[in-house]
Amino acid sequence: MNRLFIKLTKYTPVISIALVIAAVAVIHHEIALYHWQEIKAAVSSMPLTLLLGMGACTLLGYLSLSLYDYLALEYAGEKLPWYKILLASFLGYAISNNIGHALVSGGSLRLRLYTGWGVSAVSVAKVILFCSITYLIGAITLMVGTYTALSGQALTALNLPDRQITGIVMSTGASALLVWWGIILFYRKDITIRGFTLSPPGGSLALRQTLAALLDLLLASVVLYLPLTHFIEIPFSTFLMIYILAQLTGLFSQVPGGIGVFEGSFMFLASGHYPASQILAALITYRAVYYLLPLLFAGLILTLYELKPHKWLAKNTEIKAILDSLEPAIPQLFSLLLLLGGCVLLISGSTPAVAERLQWLHYILPLPLIEFSHLLASMAGVMLLFLSRAVHQRMDAAYYATIVMLVLGALASLAKGWDFEEATILTLLLLLFLPAHKHFYRKSSLLAVDLPVSWVALVILSIGLSAWLGFFSFKHVEYSNQLWWQFSLHGDAPRFLRSLVAVSVLASGLILYRLLTHTTSTLALPDQAMLDRAAVLAGKAPNTMPHLALLGDKHLLWSESGNSFLMFATTPKIWVAMGDAVGNPDEYDELAWKFREMADQHAANIAFYQVGQHHLPLYLDFGLSLLKLGEEARVPLQGFSLEGRQRQNLRHAYNKITRQGISFTIVPAADVTAILPDLRTISDRWMQTKQAREKRFSLGFFDTDYLRRCDIAVAMKDGSPLAFANIWKTDGREELSIDLMRYTPDAPNGVMEYLMVSLMLWGKEEGYQWFNLGMAPLSGLRSHPLAPVWQRIGHSIFRFGGEFYNFEGLYHYKEKFDPDWQPRYLAAPSGLKVASTLLSVTGLISGGIEGAIRK
Repeated sequence: MNRLFIKLTKYTPVISIALVIAAVAVIHHEIALYHWQEIKAAVSSMPLTLLLGMGACTLLGYLSLSLYDYLALEYAGEKLPWYKILLASFLGYAISNNIGHALVSGGSLRLRLYTGWGVSAVSVAKVILFCSITYLIGAITLMVGTYTALSGQALTALNLPDRQITGIVMSTGASALLVWWGIILFYRKDITIRGFTLSPPGGSLALRQTLAALLDLLLASVVLYLPLTHFIEIPFSTFLMIYILAQLTGLFSQVPGGIGVFEGSFMFLASGHYPASQILAALITYRAVYYLLPLLFAGLILTLYELKPHKWLAKNTEIKAILDSLEPAIPQLFSLLLLLGGCVLLISGSTPAVAERLQWLHYILPLPLIEFSHLLASMAGVMLLFLSRAVHQRMDAAYYATIVMLVLGALASLAKGWDFEEATILTLLLLLFLPAHKHFYRKSSLLAVDLPVSWVALVILSIGLSAWLGFFSFKHVEYSNQLWWQFSLHGDAPRFLRSLVAVSVLASGLILYRLLTHTTSTLALPDQAMLDRAAVLAGKAPNTMPHLALLGDKHLLWSESGNSFLMFATTPKIWVAMGDAVGNPDEYDELAWKFREMADQHAANIAFYQVGQHHLPLYLDFGLSLLKLGEEARVPLQGFSLEGRQRQNLRHAYNKITRQGISFTIVPAADVTAILPDLRTISDRWMQTKQAREKRFSLGFFDTDYLRRCDIAVAMKDGSPLAFANIWKTDGREELSIDLMRYTPDAPNGVMEYLMVSLMLWGKEEGYQWFNLGMAPLSGLRSHPLAPVWQRIGHSIFRFGGEFYNFEGLYHYKEKFDPDWQPRYLAAPSGLKVASTLLSVTGLISGGIEGAIRK
């Protein structure tokens, strides 16, 4: 079943495109007898009072959506002020309702906001999944309930599929509800959904969860029911059945916002009984009010953030903190708005102009300029589609190019037919976009923008839909070769044909150019000068992990300023970054995107190994899955001592080694060369005794150049070293740690513990805050029968894998120092690629599969 799901996920873009084409075919069939002007007139006939009513219901609908998050936070055991919940909910749904893939789009935004307000990443994951389940419960309840309530006569009025198929669907939905409530009321055990384990909510919370979903769906349905009843009389129960089935179809299609699929499904289910042109007019109005208007309002909120009065906010830290948490969402939202702007221009270029406006405009502008403006507006629409991708990747050049295209698009809209509606939308987008310059910091060529298959498919689909709309709008015009060369004031059809060719050529040229210039970059390991630069940044870092770069076995990817780097290693199919970026935190997103683009040039996936919680939203933006690897132990040094009953075992072991005449000393890096022969002897004897081979990537190995860069902690007896460990330390005395640890076979038991304790006591005297004991792999994983497979396997290895590696023993050894445990994750491609990523990382650490098998 899991393999089938992975295969279906792989072909999701193809399935989505096929569903959109099928939906457009349905719409085309239903409105074949109508003209574009009839549909436009129906949309224009909506009275202001009706639009205000739709707006009020939309407002109430988005307020009800905040109940999803409120209840989800209650379930996760978190508490936040209502206005924060409302803000996160509105922005999350304004984006996910339009872009689809709610778990990724709205989910990543929630992760950024909620973690910024102190909610743990685990709790946010529960919130995201709880909200998704809430919607499904409400939709299935409404579908089954409405179907049950409708009479047989009412059901025959619907264009439902085969009655037997419909019965199976409804029975499946009813069974799912019975199972759900059975779990809630009687079973009360953990359940796992796609590898994520949840405890069922209590009966009271589950009831409120269902009521919140029903309220949301009913209010959303009323937003469409109001314009529909302006044209036709349809019982609300019948309408509700059509609405919920179309909603579910749009949801499972995975098409952004369900656009086209929802409309096609609704028209198919209502076909044969109601005028198709009026239904389509109501659907267009509904899409604009319930989906696009909140999206524009979300853009306005983010723009107000950019224009915030800083002096006033300095006195209102709570409001400032809320606004600051919105910052990461700005490029994502503007990318979506630019897609909207590009589609507006393409649609405008595919539909007839208003004859009266054209006639009036001809008194001011010559016909050649009108013709050129029509062509320019359509081409600007295509450019906005391309720029939306560059904006999402925060490219500096995209900011200026977008401003130019929005201005050209607005002016061209006015000059091609006085289309002030389109010009107003583009001007509004421009005003929203202007203050956001600081978010576009990546110095990169627009022609180097990464073009994933899903995005290329979206561009082709947008152009294809605008082409269909154009042919539908001018279907009454008899086609002939002469049309291409007709230049007249009211020659809308020839202008559409010429702009379609220009748009197709421009889009194809940009895509082909990017594909043909998709060169690969040359990789090389760092030289000594580059390692010197890395050493400076590693010393300035807040933790000691960046010192792994000094081994020289990983590639270093530098930011444009040279103030940050990302270390990584490569395999043919996966590139693995070791930890988070090092250096300027503001440049991390730039480096991560650059890393992704480089890997894409080599047809490789990316993964991030042993990362903390701070940058998890970015990894979700990349579409990566998060896998807990274990926990890192950090000992607070200011409270560390050997006094007291709790530390008596450490104290006795320490004193025992001391009484044997063993002493502790630190050899500065400048003097390490003199003792390297002794250290080599100790290391070789240790490796021979352990029958082990050197590890790499996330662990240090014996390398003279590497060791010369570090101070060395040494346990001495009679002037000869018995054991050593190289020291990692930060310049700000934030953290201290050790990497390579070796001792002679004849050294007394406990010598390494003595060395570590001595170093902790030394670090405390020197003013260091933390001692990092490193990660305990697989610690903190659950063994519950319903826990995710990886957690159960990992826990079993942790408990019983001592034959290969004493994971549990390592955890208990570190635990006796009373450390603070912090989770560490692997961010990797989902599905079976998680397993291949783990194998790749194991190979990088152990020097291949053979090394992974041997110790």
